[in-house]
Parts: sequence; structure tokens; C-alpha cells
Amino acid sequence: MNKENVIWTSNSAANFFRLSVTAMMAFCAISFSAASVAEPWSQNSAASATAQQGVAADGKGRDNASVRRAKQAHKQETEKQTLALAGLMADYRHGVKSHKQALKQQLIARTRARQALLSDLVKTDPAAAVRSLLPASARAGMPEEVLAMLTLKRELEGELEVAYVDYDDVSQSHLRHTLITDSGRVELYLPANATSWQTGARVKAKGWMFNDSRQDDSNPSALVLFDESENLMLLADDGTAISASAVTATSLTNTLGEQRTLVLLVNFQDNTRQPWTVAQAQELVFGTVNDYYQEASYGRTWLSGDVQGYFTLPIDATCSTNAIDNYGRQAVIESGIDIENYDRWIYIYPENTACGWTGQGTIGGSPSRAFINGSMTLRTVGHELGHNLGLHHAKDLDCSEGVLAGRCLSFEYGDTMDIMGKSGVTGHFNAFSKQQLGWITSAAGEVITAESDGSYELEPYETAPAGKAKGLRVRRGIDADTGLPLWYYLEYRQPIGFDDFLQGKSGITDGVVLHLATDNDMQSNLLIDMTPNSGIYDFDDAALLAGTSYTDLDAGVTITTEWADETGASVSVTYSGLSCVKTNPSLLLLPNESAWVEAGTTVIYSAIVTNKDSADCAPSDYDVSAFVPSGWTATEKSLSLSPGMIGMVILTVSSSDTADEGFYDIEISAADSSNSDYAQTGIVSYVVDSPVAACVMANPRFILSVDNSGELAPGVVATYHGTITSQDSSSCASSDFDVTANVPDGWSADTLGVSLAPGESREISLNVASSTVAQDGIYDFNLSAQNRLDNSYTGNDVASYTVSKPLPMCTLAAPVIVVSNPQGAEVVAGTQVNYSATVTSQDSEACLAASFDVFADAPTGWSASNTKVTLAPGGSTVVNISITADAATAAGSFTIAVNAQNTNEKSYLGSDSVSYTVKSATNTAPVAVSDSVTMASKTSVTIDVLVNDWDAENDELIIVSVSQGAKGSVTITSGGQLLYTPAKSFKSGDSFSYTISDGDKTATASVSLKLSGGGSGGKGHGNGKK
Repeated sequence: MNKENVIWTSNSAANFFRLSVTAMMAFCAISFSAASVAEPWSQNSAASATAQQGVAADGKGRDNASVRRAKQAHKQETEKQTLALAGLMADYRHGVKSHKQALKQQLIARTRARQALLSDLVKTDPAAAVRSLLPASARAGMPEEVLAMLTLKRELEGELEVAYVDYDDVSQSHLRHTLITDSGRVELYLPANATSWQTGARVKAKGWMFNDSRQDDSNPSALVLFDESENLMLLADDGTAISASAVTATSLTNTLGEQRTLVLLVNFQDNTRQPWTVAQAQELVFGTVNDYYQEASYGRTWLSGDVQGYFTLPIDATCSTNAIDNYGRQAVIESGIDIENYDRWIYIYPENTACGWTGQGTIGGSPSRAFINGSMTLRTVGHELGHNLGLHHAKDLDCSEGVLAGRCLSFEYGDTMDIMGKSGVTGHFNAFSKQQLGWITSAAGEVITAESDGSYELEPYETAPAGKAKGLRVRRGIDADTGLPLWYYLEYRQPIGFDDFLQGKSGITDGVVLHLATDNDMQSNLLIDMTPNSGIYDFDDAALLAGTSYTDLDAGVTITTEWADETGASVSVTYSGLSCVKTNPSLLLLPNESAWVEAGTTVIYSAIVTNKDSADCAPSDYDVSAFVPSGWTATEKSLSLSPGMIGMVILTVSSSDTADEGFYDIEISAADSSNSDYAQTGIVSYVVDSPVAACVMANPRFILSVDNSGELAPGVVATYHGTITSQDSSSCASSDFDVTANVPDGWSADTLGVSLAPGESREISLNVASSTVAQDGIYDFNLSAQNRLDNSYTGNDVASYTVSKPLPMCTLAAPVIVVSNPQGAEVVAGTQVNYSATVTSQDSEACLAASFDVFADAPTGWSASNTKVTLAPGGSTVVNISITADAATAAGSFTIAVNAQNTNEKSYLGSDSVSYTVKSATNTAPVAVSDSVTMASKTSVTIDVLVNDWDAENDELIIVSVSQGAKGSVTITSGGQLLYTPAKSFKSGDSFSYTISDGDKTATASVSLKLSGGGSGGKGHGNGKK
């Protein structure tokens, strides 16, 4: 984690006055395409930054000649492959059809190889990667498989993840920006002066998308951001993009109080070692590391939580923290741990030497995440937690000829007293960082500002607050870019607690330590050496010792350490006023993409220069010139700018007519004409390409020939006919055009695709439908044909659509009839049942009132009422319907349709139904009527007793029993009659009874018999009459 990444300048202390630290390191250049040699590109591989900064460094973590040569060779190979691919593309574009398939395979193979070179180049020199891109003319007409592998402009949205990757070999340490999108993770490469971002921000990013067909964690897709102010914008909750410059920086959040921490001990399926016990991890994190944070924060921040594990992840050992986090999170959830209980996650696992880095930590995040690769130490765990709280690395600034004069170098991990700085150091965070964390505040008097001349006391930095200040801020101006205040921060460090490593370092403990910082800029703190001539990289004597003074003439301030002892130190601050402070201008060069031209061609470049001198300075004259190879020509321009002003000049560069094909990096410089030390330099690329027939793209011609719209009702489809003609030059390949209609919201239109060779025309038809709620009127809209490869080439024509609502028309409809009491009462057959129904006309408003017949479909033999009603459209009325069943209807329930029918238009019929229920009749006993029979003789007589019997329900009657006479016998015949046979004792009369039945109930009657006068014995001749 001891990254000693170097930047340098050869200017005096004035270079640093009124500049933020970010501006110091970037020298105010705002474009990677025009990046100064002194400006590092903020990227994922910091190893390349040292090469760009031009530092001839030695020792571990510093660039060397062999590394620079390797990077230059990689860049040149990429440029060589780019030229070869452009030539092969030209062969494909103009090749005969029979050869194209073979050329296509060659194109795919070469494009894939170049894609890998570009992806690797992005990691070391993103500006060079962008300059190596193919122009649109070279890409024209390429197969889809090739175009998919080429770098294109993209705009992405997602959640930002910002994390430091800390290596043992500090030259490889870097700050990584990753955009987590719906479709995957994309590495971002930001300009060096970009805003400091924190993990979790929702952003929109615009830039060049570099895809890598290898697509693994070591070779992710990358987006190199454009050189414009809105290349990375914050997204509000409603999706609105907010410029990063409009977002006010504030102190860090979630840095005070209890930090609920989950420590996860994990290993892998191919490495299940458990180097530390849970108890050891508990002791380190919640013991030693917690002790550090409690002391450094003066008890205002502490760690609590749990150690869980080991969890064996279902993957082989990997360097992908994303994979470790995904599988680790899954394992935690499956184990039943409530992840919502923790603010910070720390993964600890056996060392994977293939990774090289010892720790990674996100800048912020909820929850934040730290990854410890085998380095179970206070330094590593405490350092990554510092990143999690929002801190960046603690840097230094060491100059050869004065505190801020001469050749100055800054090391990424240069602060030798801060756990966020030099490797192995576990000292307190500096005062600026503690203030950002909220551990010391101005309100509590722990940070005081020297607003005027006077003496200010500081107490020992490491002890609990005892009423005096821990930090002193001294004004040193205003940042020229942001308008934010610039400060010296002073602190009094002693060998106490976790700073006990300072024991014996009197060059620190016998005075006050100074840092540079800019308000709210988390990357701005720089430790400065107050005894700069004692040896470069020597910060063991960095303090301003007691009895010594330091004067910053440009800031107009003198700082003197009056005394220092075990109780504290006293500092005198004297202000004498500000003076003119000159500094390097900023330089932006356009275009940032390479110009591909024939040898001898003149290329135009725009140079935008900004005077960064302080407001007290006079205007400066700047000479703007290009440094070109021998035999080439270039113009020179000059301009005069007052402080803060921006000016632009046009330079032209012409190559030699005999220049070889290839990439040429042209250095353009803007230098103060009175002192060339104040200068800024950028790079543009001039590509000499072999002369081939150039494809000149042009807007297609689109003419609307037939408009079949007329006056149309809302929602009706209209068809438009037109002709599209490609006006590209004959050397161009066929182009695909998207034909669209720019119709109002709520309307619909076809989208067509048309492929045209240069000069070719094609007729098209396109359908457009207005919204169904469109208002009457004439609507003009554009019909356009847009080149799919480059949408700046567009042809348009104007079409009209007239909406005219038709006059209302009468539309008949079936009426609606609804019976309110469809379940009639249960009645005896023949009973009239009344029903109530509501009839509603469904005719449209334009119709006249209509007559409707209301009737029921009663069964045969039944009767029902009929009614006629007249209703206006939408009108309703209530009608009564009566239904009477046939009296002979058997018991049961009958469903009967009730209808409402348009009297004149019989097809419009509405129906509902009712229920008519016939109940069973109550059965009564039959009536048996007594009979009287006169016998003519004493012979058997047949008596039809049923003839005068009856039943109310007309049920069939039968004789079920008889009694016997006293003087004769009685039997029931098969015909249902009675046979009386007199006995010998019969004289003149007899009687008996009989019983009849209707199948349910019975009745009994009597029969009396008598012999008529004169009757005698012998055969009987009775007739059985009653």
C-alpha cells in the first residue's frame, strides 16, 4: 500500500499558490486529450501515471526506463495494428463479392487482436487509446461482427463503486472507478482533475466504450470519459442529471459513533486453509484496530460487531473482489445472519499471491467493503477502513529549492506520519482528515483559524482534548478553479499512543507539522517538508522547529513556531497582504480524436488557453506553438489574457508530402512569453494514412412524394410515401438508414430500415396514426432518414396530418332490460305473477327516440302481458310484466326469457330472464257417497259404487276394502265394482260398507240393499243400480 506515485514541476512556489492540490497535480489541464506531461490520468492502473508524468524515478514503486519503453512499444504496436486494420477495411469495402467472405474472416481476427491491445492500452494510457481509434470513414461498411468489436461512443447509467487497490508494489496501486449497470460492470477512466466521488452514487457517464472479447475480471469493458465538463453527472432520485460541479462538497457522513462491523473469514474450494482463528480476528479488528480508531477519534468513533466464519466459497481462489463479495454475501444470508445490522463489511482470507495487492477498500458505501488478502495487520485493516470512512491516501510534497520551490515531487503514500500514507506507518490521520471525519471541529475549538495576526497554541495531537486546539488553519489564498479557500494545516505531533513511532524523531516532535489542503477536497492534503534542503524524500525533519519561521511571500503570511514542549506549542501568524501569483495556464486541445489524412494534408487544431494567474496579476501573453517532425510545418499563434480569462487560437499542422504512414504525436505548448517556465503542454495525434479513395458521407435526400392523409378522425392510420437517396460518395460502402417520423406524444408511427448503396434510391411507405384523443387541427412533423453508422447524417421532409372529428352518427344497439325481482314467488299453477323490469336504450346520442316491445317468451298454454315503451337514447323506464301458468302445469321451476325489442329494427333485442315456480297442490281426501240398491230377486247383484264418488284433485279412485253384509257376502270384482251375493238367510234387506282411496287418502261409505216387493227366490236378476 506504499504507493509512491510521483508528479513534478520545475516552477517556483508560485506554482502552488491559489491552486488546490488536485490542480497542483493536474496543473489545471481539463482534458486527457490535451493532458500536460505534468498531469496524471486518473485511471485504474496508476503504474502508467508515473510514465506520463515524465519522472526518471528509481527504486521500488517508481517508474524506470524499461517500463517506459515497454509502454511505448505497446502503444506503437496498437497504432501499427490500427493502420493495418484500416487497410484491410479498405480492401473489404472495395473488394469483389467472391473475396469478401475470406476478407471478413481476416477482419474479424485482426479486429479481435487489436481489441485486446486497445483494452490493455486503456489501462496504461487511456488518452493514447482514444487517439488510436478508427475514424468513421474507416468503419463505414464493415460487417456487424467487426463493428461490434470497435470502440464506440456510449452513454451509461448505473451505480458508482470507488475503491483503492493497495499493492505491495506501490507502482501498481490505483484508485478504481467501476460503474455497475443493469448489464454488468464497466471500468471508468476519469480525467485527472475529476470530482472526488464516493461509492453508491447514481451517475450518468459519457465516453468511449472499449470492449474486450476476453471479458473476465482482469479485462472488463472500459469507458474512457469524454473531455467535457458533463462527462460524469450525478443522477437525482427522479433521474435528473446534475453536473458534478453543481454538487456542493460536504464533510463525510457516517463517521461518528458506533461502526457496526461484520468480519467475514472466508476461504476457497481450492484453498481451504484457515490461517487465523476467530479469536485472533476478533482481537485484531475489535481490539487493536478499534483501539486505534478510539484514540485517533478521541473516543468519537469505535468499532463493534461480529466475526463470522470460516465460509468456504464455492469458487477457486480469485482476485475478483466482486466474486468474493457476491458469494460471501450469499453465504452470510444462507447462514441466517441479518445483514441489515452492519454498516461495514470486512472480508479476510488466505493470501492469494497471484493478486499482488494486500488490501482493497471502497471509498464510502453503504455498507462499505474492505478486502484483506492475507495481510492481517493493523496497518492494512486500519488503512482500508480509512478508505471506507471516505479518506484517500495521505500524500507529500517535497521540493528541492525551498518549501514550495524548485523541482517538487509528490508521492501517493508520501505522508510518513499517517496510516493512510507511508507503508508500515500506523500513525494518526492528519488534522485535515480528522476535520473532514468530524472528529475535530471548529465549533468545539479543536480546529481554529488564524483570521488575523497573533499567537495560537496547539496541544499534543494524540491526547484527549484538553481545551486547546488540535489543528490550526492558516490562509494561503483561493483556488483559481473552484473559488474554495486554500489552507496550511498545522498540528503538534508527539510520540504518544499510536504515534509512539515518532520517538527520537526530534525533527518532527520539536516543532509543528504543516499540510496543504483545500476546503472539502478529500484528495488535497499534502505533507510539506519545512527543511527541504536536508535530503529529498526525508520527512523525519519535516516540522517547522521552535524558533524558526517560514514565509510564503505569495500568500503574504509568515508562520513562526515560538516554543514547543510537552504541554504543547505556540505558533505566531503574521499576514502581510497578497501579491501577484503566476502559475501555469490550462490548455485544452480539440479535436481529441486523431486526424486520419494523406501525407501533406493540413489539419486544423483548436487550442483553448486559460490564464490561471491570481487576480492581482497583469495580463499575460501566451505563445501557442506545435512541435512537429523535420520537414513538417506548423503555425504559431499568440494571445493576451487577463487572469481568469479564456481564449482560443487556431493552429494548423501540415505533414511532409513524403511522410511515412503512421501515427505522429504532436506536442502543442502554451507558454508565457515573459517566462516560459509557466507553460502547459498537450498532445494531439496526426495519422498519415495511405491515399485511398476517401469515403465522403453526406446527408441522404428524402423527398415526400405522396401524402395520403387528408382529413382523418383521431386514431386513423395515414400512409406517407417518399423517396430516399444516398448521397455518399461512390467510394463509400452501402449505408443503413433508419426512417422515422417525429410524431407528437401518444401517436404511433412505423420505423423502417433501408440499405442503400451510394447514389441508390428507394421508395418507402410509412404509416402514422394519431392519438385517439387528438384534437382537431393540422399537425406538421418531420419524416427523417438517418444514417445508422453516423446519425449526424440525416435527411428530412415535413409531413402533415389533419385531424377532423366526424359528425355524430346514429348507432343503434340492443336495449338493456334488467328484471329487479327475477325470482318470483312459488305459486299454484294458474296463478298470475308480476315482475318489474328496467328497460334502457343503448342507442347513440345522435339517434331519435325509439319504440321498444317488452314481452315474455311464455310456454304454450301460458299467458303473459305485452308492453310498448318509447325511450330517448340512454333513457330508461320501469315496466311491469305479468305471467300466468297453465292451471294444469305440473309443479317445478321455469326460466322464462323477458325481452325488450326495437319495434322497427327487430334485430336489436335485449333479454333478461325470470323464474316462475309452480308448487305442488295439497291433496284432499276423496268423497265416498253412500249407495242404496234395490234387488229384484234374491240373486247376486253387481254394484258400481264409484260412479257417484269423486276426488277434488281428479285423482283415480279405487276400492281398497269392503265389510261383509249380515245376510250376504261382498267381493271386489276385477272391474273395480262390488258383487253382493245374498245368503239363504236373506229376507228383505242387508247393508255393508266399503272404503275408497285416491292413492293417498281414503273415504268410507255404506251400501244398503233391499228386496223389492214381490221378489222371490231363484236366479238373481239385480241390476246394481243405485
